[in-house]
Order: sequence, then structure tokens, then C-alpha cells
Amino acid sequence: MTRLRFENARLVLEDGVETGGLAVEDGRIAALDPQGGGRGKAIDLDGDLLLPGLVDLHTDNLERHYLPRRGVTWDPIAAAVAHDAQIAASGTTTVFDSLTIGANEAWDIRAEMIDPMLAGLRRAEASGMLKVGHRLHLRCEVTHPDVVGIFEGHAARVPVHLVSLMDHAPGDRQSPDIDAYRRRYRRILGDEARVEAHINALIDASRRFAPDNARRLGALAGERRIPLATHDDASPGHVDLALGLGARFSEFPTTLAAAAHAKAHGLPVLMGTPNLMRGGSHAGNVAAGELARYGLLDLLASDYVPASLLNGVFRLADPDHGVPLHEAAGMATSAPARAAGLADRGSLAPGLRADLVRVRPVGGYPVVRGVWCAGSRVA
Repeated sequence: MTRLRFENARLVLEDGVETGGLAVEDGRIAALDPQGGGRGKAIDLDGDLLLPGLVDLHTDNLERHYLPRRGVTWDPIAAAVAHDAQIAASGTTTVFDSLTIGANEAWDIRAEMIDPMLAGLRRAEASGMLKVGHRLHLRCEVTHPDVVGIFEGHAARVPVHLVSLMDHAPGDRQSPDIDAYRRRYRRILGDEARVEAHINALIDASRRFAPDNARRLGALAGERRIPLATHDDASPGHVDLALGLGARFSEFPTTLAAAAHAKAHGLPVLMGTPNLMRGGSHAGNVAAGELARYGLLDLLASDYVPASLLNGVFRLADPDHGVPLHEAAGMATSAPARAAGLADRGSLAPGLRADLVRVRPVGGYPVVRGVWCAGSRVA
């Protein structure tokens, strides 16, 4: 039996921060001990904070390792290992790797990326190369005519742990300003005719395919008991659709009205911590900090910067936002674990997985000084 005990810690619990210790046996938290006693190898935390391991419901980080530069793909196993190391060093012990299916061909090569990325993850995990727990989040572009079939093909081969529904057609949701969208894609596609064809195709596909695809994917997620999220809700109407589909949370709502409607109807609101750290959305949508000030923020995810998840927790706890540290930490630990149906992690409580992060605040920044996943040190 493997035993550890952490002493002289500030334990970040669900209801506050307490000084004391924590005992680990065979990968699980055995006890909380105010005196820091118990059996096993002693680790003196010297007054550092001890948080539950972070649970990241949405990160595109694997894509960035597989495609480190436009037009350059990397070895998929090496990409998975590098991605995993970055996730572990950021304090995340459960990561939902967010991979897109049904991407429009004008965006990037995502349709060609997913199979090698999944194969790389599977090989790396089977070979014991990965440090933390990896789960699959399929981001489904409902504008694609065959997205349901693509989803079923992947779900038949690999476990899917989270599904989100996205409609990136300009004129609504993430990109309500079509002229701004047009300017952005003029830089990407160059040719004016290609830009207009891209815009018109997406708007047409949104009208023709998105409603039925969303309904069918929602039904499949329900049948398979896979948590469902909707993406970029911009209005109360979008939130009502999400509720009707059985969504567990609203991912990156773009307006205050949508977030307020979601909260009022019991749908947790998830925002990206890059938005929080930058002080606003790069697309000009609602700021995560504004939602926090109105009490409308429930869940945090790193989106595209893994280290931003822990940074975001401490940013919420600073005087400008005034969220108690234990509540801010819960948005990246216990709350996402509940949203994903993971009852065995996310809190410092006896019987749960010993997923732990040692943190020392330095000059307002959280410095990760140790990470344990199921009781084994990984960073």
C-alpha cells in the first residue's frame, strides 16, 4: 500500500481554506488531518496551498502541438506527449481534449487532423507515456451535412466523454458582425470571391442542416449518456434550444443576456480563462470578468492556453474581482467534475482521487510546485 501525507499545507476545500494536512493511500485521499499526522512518507508543503487537480473541460492545445505551424504537422505520438507534459505542468490532472469534427474546409485542415491525433493519444496512453487523465471532447460543427455520421464513426471506435454543438456561421453567435468576419477571412483566404463563397455556404448550411443535426446529436448524446454542451449561445432563444437538447452547460456564451438566461434556468455557464486574463473576448463578445461580477460565471476552461486555467482562478480571487479563493478554485475543479459526471474527483475529500496541486502565490501569480495524479507525482 502506497502512503503519503502532506503537512503544513493550506488546504483549498469547497467551503474555505484551512491549515492542516492530508493523507493519501493507494491513489485516494484517506483523510484530512488538521494536525498533519498519519502514516506514510511526509511532504512538508511549507505553508503552500494544496488544491484539487484542475479539471479542464475544453482545450484546443493538442491541435497546437500536432500543427505547430501552418502547413506543418508533427509526429502525433510526440505531439500527444508534449501536450500532456504542458497540461500536467499547468496543474490540470483531468483534461478533455477538444477536437473538431465537421470543420469547413476553408478554416484549416482539422478534418485531416483528428484521426492521427486520436491515434497518437491512444498509442501514447497505451504505452504509459502520459502523466494525466485524458478524455475526449468532440466539438461538432452542426453546419456540416454529414457531422452526425462522422460523430457516429468516431464514437464507434473510441470513448467520447463530452460533446459540444457549434454553429460558426457568420451573422449570429460568435460572429454577429458579418463585415468583421469578412475582413478577417479576407486575410486568411485572400480572394474576395472565395470569402463570399465561404460566408454564403456557411449561412446556407446553418439554415439547412444545423437544426436537425443539433437535434440528432443531442439525442445521441442522451442515449449514450455523454454530457452535452452548447457553444456560443448569444440569446435567450439559443439557451432555450440548449435546454431542449439536454445540455449540461452553456459553453462560452457571447452576451450577458444569454448567460443570465442560462443561469436563471439552471444551466451552468462556462467561460475561457484567456478571456478572463486578457480582460475581454478577442472577438468582442462579453467578458468573463463581467459575468463574474454579475454572479453568472460557474465553470472555467483553458480554451487555448493551458496555464491560463490556474491563472484564471487566482485572477478571480484578486481584489478587482473579489471571488473567494475556494469558490474560484471550485470553478476549475469540483464544478467541471460535476458537469462532466465525474463523481470521483474535483475536491479534497476522503475517498476521492488524490489529484493534487501544490501552489505558491508569488507576486500575484500562482506558481505550481508539485502535481500528483491519483497519488503519483507527475510534475
